[in-house]
Amino acid sequence: MNVRKVLLVEGCVNAIISISKLAVGLSTGSAVIVADAIHSLADLANNIFAWLAVKIAQTPADDDHPYGHQKFEQLAIFVLASLLVVVAFEVLVSAVKRFGEPVTQSKLGLIILITTVVLNIGLTLWEGYWARRLNSDLLKADASHTLSDVMTSIAVIVGWQLAALGYFWVDSVFAMIVASIIFYLAFSLFKRAIPILVDQSQFGRGELMAAIEKIPAVNTVLNVRSRDSGKGQIADVSVTVSASLSTIESHKIADSIEQVLAEKFDIQDVMVHIEPDQH
Repeated sequence: MNVRKVLLVEGCVNAIISISKLAVGLSTGSAVIVADAIHSLADLANNIFAWLAVKIAQTPADDDHPYGHQKFEQLAIFVLASLLVVVAFEVLVSAVKRFGEPVTQSKLGLIILITTVVLNIGLTLWEGYWARRLNSDLLKADASHTLSDVMTSIAVIVGWQLAALGYFWVDSVFAMIVASIIFYLAFSLFKRAIPILVDQSQFGRGELMAAIEKIPAVNTVLNVRSRDSGKGQIADVSVTVSASLSTIESHKIADSIEQVLAEKFDIQDVMVHIEPDQH
């Protein structure tokens, strides 16, 4: 089992869940169930984007992408977040337009929705297991998203049942709540993807320089830059050392810098540039 296979299985389950919810929503006239169906369709789109992104992200570095393709995974998350914003807006508009419209009861529909909740619970546990097993940030985020779908679906069922009792306005109110949840999920995904896409560092420049300056043979730290690649931190370091040092001794200093950054900050990819001190 790998990440793409997990996403493929999840996509198939989400397709079944989406179609089932949409059928129940259209047959009962419930805006909140239709909203939840659209939410599930967005999950399916997420699976498709994620599958393609993981496939590209696993492609080895080439002439056009010498640092690899890891950020395509974060790009997929950004695209998904953008899609969720559109979905949430559409759900919100639909809920306002359908405010107070009649909603019907359906025992079969209720059974179908409860079944989709059970499926999502099982999917969350299964995906969480493989996320830990494969150490995949994408699967961990997706498993959390699926868990939120469970909570959303429970709220949807409650809203629908209250509306079917004659409180028609409740259906639209719960649909608005679902839209708010989708907006929040989009915000969370943006918050996760954007820092990586814009090369934000997890560490302050000052604390990195302070750690390197403690290495005895380093005279001056000229510059330190670090960024998140999506699969770990990358750092570029420029330092000066005594001009009398041999190439071998300078190389050992570079090794020491790499070791310090790896041990203290878990930065495993470090490029060290050493210059002779002219003073």
